[in-house]
Amino acid sequence: MLAIVAAIPIILTIILTVGVNMPAKKVLPIAWLSISLIGLFYWQMDLLHVVAYTVTGFLGSIDTLLIIFGAILLMNMLNEAGAMHRIESMFNGISEDARIQMIIVGYALSAFIEGAAGFGTPPAICAPLLIGLGFPPMAAATACLILDSPPVSFGAAGTPTNSAAEILKDTLPTIGVTDLEAWKLDLSWASAVGLAAGTFFVIMVVLALVTRQYSEEKSFFKHSLPVLPFALFTSIVFDVFYLIVARFIGSELVSICAGAVTIFATLAAAKAGFLVPKETWRFPGTERKASESTESDDKPTMSLLKAWTPYLLIALWLVLTRIPEIGLKGIITSFVFSMNNIMGVEGAGFAMKYFNNPGLFPFVLVVLISIPFYGLSATQVKGIVKKSYNQLYGATIALLFGFAMVYIYRYSNANPLGWDSMLVSMAKGMADLAGANYVFVAPFIGTIGAFMFGSNTVSNIMFTPLQFETATILNIPQVFIVALQNQGGAIGNIVCINNIVAVCATTGIIGAEGKLIKAAALPWVIWYIVLMAAMLAAVAFGII
Repeated sequence: MLAIVAAIPIILTIILTVGVNMPAKKVLPIAWLSISLIGLFYWQMDLLHVVAYTVTGFLGSIDTLLIIFGAILLMNMLNEAGAMHRIESMFNGISEDARIQMIIVGYALSAFIEGAAGFGTPPAICAPLLIGLGFPPMAAATACLILDSPPVSFGAAGTPTNSAAEILKDTLPTIGVTDLEAWKLDLSWASAVGLAAGTFFVIMVVLALVTRQYSEEKSFFKHSLPVLPFALFTSIVFDVFYLIVARFIGSELVSICAGAVTIFATLAAAKAGFLVPKETWRFPGTERKASESTESDDKPTMSLLKAWTPYLLIALWLVLTRIPEIGLKGIITSFVFSMNNIMGVEGAGFAMKYFNNPGLFPFVLVVLISIPFYGLSATQVKGIVKKSYNQLYGATIALLFGFAMVYIYRYSNANPLGWDSMLVSMAKGMADLAGANYVFVAPFIGTIGAFMFGSNTVSNIMFTPLQFETATILNIPQVFIVALQNQGGAIGNIVCINNIVAVCATTGIIGAEGKLIKAAALPWVIWYIVLMAAMLAAVAFGII
């Protein structure tokens, strides 16, 4: 009974999000109100504790909000300066084969932008670029939506993965974990293993879906199999750097580095004709589109080095400050702002390592350096900040109340009845229900979170504590289950209503959401099967 009552805010969230199509910025305050009322009148918590844990949750969201703001600010600055336009122009003149363009732009470039900005940015940039190269809007939308899934858990400098670890920082000591950064690195590695295993499959599935839809033969294999060698090459390049960075450096640089290396490797391979199919495949009626696009008068004058400089600075900062052997990591993590016993409530505390927050350092720092570097005017800067603020507003409301809700869930054991917290009560209910099969449920919960909230980050914030507690009760390695939650949120992005609506709007096919959901359903199923097979094999062979 306790588990059912504790689940009411989550059930309410699902109903309002999926059934009523209400945005997260409205749903989560309602869900927070419901859990506060349950805490006060059913768990009999006192008002002081509910308020204190709400305030603690608000403060806990600052780290994540700063990262999101920094990533959005950087992307808007690059767009205003023309640097992003110059980066996009790199892709004019690549192979006229639409399948190769799909891999380079829809996968490699999308992965890099996901790592640098996240939060729906890749489709907004890559889908119009593919349309400009001759793709039908529906094909561009399908490709960008599905191909963006492998890098999602490491989007916006690792925000989803880091958020999953940060939301557990008060819980990890209960299982003997005293080094949060080391545990975060283990989570980064475990998350990367399953997602890396799926990169080749997701590329081939998208190639098969798109070429079948837009070819006379209506075959999944006729036009996709010839690209298999190039797709395999792309996957190997991406996965090697993806896994190395995840294992030895950390989540902040995983998708940025893997995406950047893959962009240049695939561009070079395409230009050299390496593993490129001999027969060029184009969408019907667009055979001359690629060559015409290279003759556009709208040629950027900025050098590639200047356009890429902000990203190079970001990569340099993250490498220097994330590798312990360099010696800077210990210094920047030693600067901490903390608050203990908020409102006099024991356990209600907040700590922020501000120099270690990627949103401030390096994102905002690089933006400040780039303003004079690109010669941006005060009016342009004001417009960039205003646009970034407006984009952040909805996410701010959602994250504030999402964090507050999680904190009340976690600390509702502060009650006179001697009951477990709502979180533990739900975890016990799920453990009893699923038992040893819970490992197959964990990624599905992550997907449900992404489907509901349109974000792997919010999914992790909401459900990671539940997954952690359930793993503890079932005596399953917690990092394994939290990694499945993280991965489930990533693959859930391809069936997320918010993402589907956004990419349809970006590509001008509003009203085709139902078709896109159907197109994404099969890739999600394949993703789930590959993910579970890879993770179970990794455990069996001691890889994680």
